[in-house]
Amino acid sequence: MLRPLKRLSYRTLRALVRMIVRPVTTGLPLTDVHQNCIYALPSRSLSDLLVLDIICARNGLPSPLSPIDLGDVREARRFFFLTRASQGLFAPTSMTSLSNRMVRITSYDETQFGNAQLQSVQLFWGRAPTRDRSFLRLLVSENWAVTSRLRRLFNMIVSRHDIVVHFGLPMQLSDVAAGEPARAVRRVARLLRVYFRNQRVATMGPDFSHRRTLVHQIVHSRAVQDVIEQQSNATDVKKLTQRARKSALTIASDMSYPTIRALASFLDWFWRRIYSGVTVNGIQEIARLAETHTIVYVPSHRSHVDYLLLSFCLYREGLMLPHIAAGDNLNLPVLGPVLRRGGAFFMRRSFRDDPLYAAVFSEYLYQVLRRGHSVEFFPEGGRSRTGRLLPPRTGLLKSTLEHAERGLPRPLAFVPVYFGYEKLIEATSYLDELRGGEKKRESVFEVFRSLGLIRQNYGCVEVNFAKPILADPWLHHTDEDTRAEQLGELILNHINERASINPVNLVAMVTLATPKLAVEYGRLKEQLECYLDLLKRDASEHSFTVTGLNADEIISYVIDLGMLQTEKAEAGPVLSHDPFSAVMMTWYRNNTAHVLAMPSLIACLILPRRKSLPKASLLRMVEVVYPFLAAELHTSFAPEDTHRWLTHMIDAGLVIEHVDEVLAPPPVTGYAHFNLHMLANLVMPSLERQYIVISLLAAPGSQLNRRHLQERSQQVARRMSRIFGLNSPEFFDQRLFNTFVDQLINRQVVLVREDKTLQSTPIIDDVLRASERIINPEFRHTILRD
Repeated sequence: MLRPLKRLSYRTLRALVRMIVRPVTTGLPLTDVHQNCIYALPSRSLSDLLVLDIICARNGLPSPLSPIDLGDVREARRFFFLTRASQGLFAPTSMTSLSNRMVRITSYDETQFGNAQLQSVQLFWGRAPTRDRSFLRLLVSENWAVTSRLRRLFNMIVSRHDIVVHFGLPMQLSDVAAGEPARAVRRVARLLRVYFRNQRVATMGPDFSHRRTLVHQIVHSRAVQDVIEQQSNATDVKKLTQRARKSALTIASDMSYPTIRALASFLDWFWRRIYSGVTVNGIQEIARLAETHTIVYVPSHRSHVDYLLLSFCLYREGLMLPHIAAGDNLNLPVLGPVLRRGGAFFMRRSFRDDPLYAAVFSEYLYQVLRRGHSVEFFPEGGRSRTGRLLPPRTGLLKSTLEHAERGLPRPLAFVPVYFGYEKLIEATSYLDELRGGEKKRESVFEVFRSLGLIRQNYGCVEVNFAKPILADPWLHHTDEDTRAEQLGELILNHINERASINPVNLVAMVTLATPKLAVEYGRLKEQLECYLDLLKRDASEHSFTVTGLNADEIISYVIDLGMLQTEKAEAGPVLSHDPFSAVMMTWYRNNTAHVLAMPSLIACLILPRRKSLPKASLLRMVEVVYPFLAAELHTSFAPEDTHRWLTHMIDAGLVIEHVDEVLAPPPVTGYAHFNLHMLANLVMPSLERQYIVISLLAAPGSQLNRRHLQERSQQVARRMSRIFGLNSPEFFDQRLFNTFVDQLINRQVVLVREDKTLQSTPIIDDVLRASERIINPEFRHTILRD
């Protein structure tokens, strides 16, 4: 009689829980859960078991209450709790003894396990990354305190939409429970305890002190006290301490779980309203890494949406929310407190002249990392107005590496992130700045004015997590003086290696290569098919994500976004951009210009030649020129890349290979020749900009120093842009000239005299002669006449 009543009560409770809770699964995809598995949960909890049973039933997984055969033994249930619980409604869970079923299962002879797998499962009811003074929040939130049944009951009601069920990586039972039974039990228990604790940190974040306690620790740290002591001769110690405390309070975030939940609900509605979809790639690897490492997210920065989108994706996937470095220009009335309670910590743009503030900020960052909290900052420093990645700002990178050397409980891992937008929210303000207007300072009024954007369609967004960079190996194998600079460049390379190539990027790479920014429908389709074919051929060698649409679908999609206009003509439709879209399309082209930069350079070198070009000569020219393009585009270069892309172009019919390894362009009358010409135009603006610099260096009697060369190059580029109607505002971007001049000096193509003037080497003359076949003659003569 008792057993049927238990079954009835269990089914009744499961039906009630199924109506109440809305759990989210993270970790191992449910399709990868082995059918012959045993579920391992941290501690005895009926509510955890009910939710797991509901998820298994919905996804066709074996129920935890179903039996499992282990050799000649049949276990009545395919789950166990690692630890037993104390009795009573208000009694906390005991963590001192192992459950009987866990001991029994792991004590079987290893030959009985067969292919059975141990599947760890952990549930989080109402995540609370920090402590709070609210009694209600403490009552209903998951935290590091031991959980009572009354609290879990409140959780089920109040946090029903915020229940995370994490499936860990499976373990082969015959491997982890092998050997003498008592030792096998201890081994499995130890593995599960470590895993459950690491996953708890990865999801909730570590137990965090109250903000006032943290500020007190910062102010009284040795580093801050040393600075106070050094400055105490000029200022009273009490005033310096008060100033340090004020700075710490200005900097420190104040994460609030109710605010985070409210923001998550709002952002979920907001993304659905303005975007057709948000796709996340590569987050599963980061979730596993977060179990053993403290994560430092270093994403690209192209929009204010970036940090909101990243935090939302992490929250949705059940990962700890990062503490986000934000400029103090965002610490605005109303907006600032909301961002602070969402995890933002604020910093001045520069504090070189304030050693006390620098010490306080450095100590705050160290305390956050020491506690195991993830951190997020943008290596570029500010948002890119041109669509290109900006040169890295190394201040926070250097500070983070110093803290890693100082010593942290868990190793650091830098995780680059790429954001791919099909339509940018800040397009209007960016357009003004691209046309030469001053950068607008963020204001709360601008935020309110932007609410009108919810009536527009901004396409899809792709968030790609790139290959992580582990800090410890990096520290041991790099030069200390240039460590931060090298890391910054590597991060940007990893970001670009994970680029998202969407329909707008592809169309921009074609239309902006045409003289009048207009192209026939058939020509556009052919060129899009050419680019898609090249990317498909190289798919195994890169980690880009490429749209799954075909050429016709891409054109239709961009037209629907309002970024491409159709004009009727007798020979067929002509596609073009309005003046607004034409300038903004340079932004989308620059996002992904690096993905086809190598084949574009090959096209530039082969296309204008009247005679065939020996393959060896092409390889040498690419090896000389491409490193400068790679530095500008923040992408990597290896000699084998040239061979690989050349093979793709030959196979695609874009390059003809004759006997004796001689190369030539396809016949002028064919479509392939047009495709090669359009491909060459992709990097031509970069080559023309570099030609301006080297022509000024090689001019007779040149006595330019670095600053004068950069200024003069920018002036010439502005004039050439005006004369030739170049629709690329970044054509005269000073940072691009700075990068190129840096590369010339670093590679000793240009020498610095004692009086700081620059002296060209014979290589410059060789490059100028080679450029005569590549750069438009009118363009070259206009510069030489200057």
